[in-house]
Amino acid sequence: MKKIFAFSFDDGTVQDEKLVSLLKKYRLCATFNLNSAMFGTSYSFDMNGHHVVHTRLSEERAVALYRDFEVAAHTRTHSCLKLLPPKDIVEEVVPDYMRLSDLFRRSVRGLAYAWGGENYDRLAVETLKNYTSVRYARTAADCNSLAFPDDFLAWNPSAHILSERLPSLLDEFERSQTDCLLLVWGHSFELDFDDGWNRAERVFARLAAVPGATNLTCAEICDLFIGTRGDQ
Repeated sequence: MKKIFAFSFDDGTVQDEKLVSLLKKYRLCATFNLNSAMFGTSYSFDMNGHHVVHTRLSEERAVALYRDFEVAAHTRTHSCLKLLPPKDIVEEVVPDYMRLSDLFRRSVRGLAYAWGGENYDRLAVETLKNYTSVRYARTAADCNSLAFPDDFLAWNPSAHILSERLPSLLDEFERSQTDCLLLVWGHSFELDFDDGWNRAERVFARLAAVPGATNLTCAEICDLFIGTRGDQ
């Protein structure tokens, strides 16, 4: 039985330093999705009644922080691929994973679509498949299930880390006696609000204690599942 859980976090903001510390406390791995043209940038916005200061790590701090974690692409400039023609999709994605591969000195094979909501479409998926070396692409659309994806280039996560549905999915994951996958996603800056850090730590502690469960990166899950199916 494959009982697998994973974490995928976007944007590479300074709060990832606290997040990585928590992950290491529970000996957990995760995937971090970065924009190669936006290291060190900062801006602010209002979200759900909170004022967010969104500051990305510098290249130097990012290289040191993510040394023991998977790094994936998130488009060069945090662009919504659904809004772009194929040529621009390639220009956002390929230089991103190439730069990240050079910077972190290992192959970057995955992507998280940037923006929330419906942030990809079939054209984006086909462009990634035909013109890039991206092996998987995670969306921002919670599927609220423990199913493995039908298409790794349109991989819907199980739930956001602050989702009200996540506790019931955790219950289901703990009880499951069949193959299952729990993929939790989010942004570390969101944890600054609404008791987010305590809620996240409870998720980490609970999953780390599930008997027989395996924590993998997104790339490891993709390799395992595609290898099992025999797909190319």
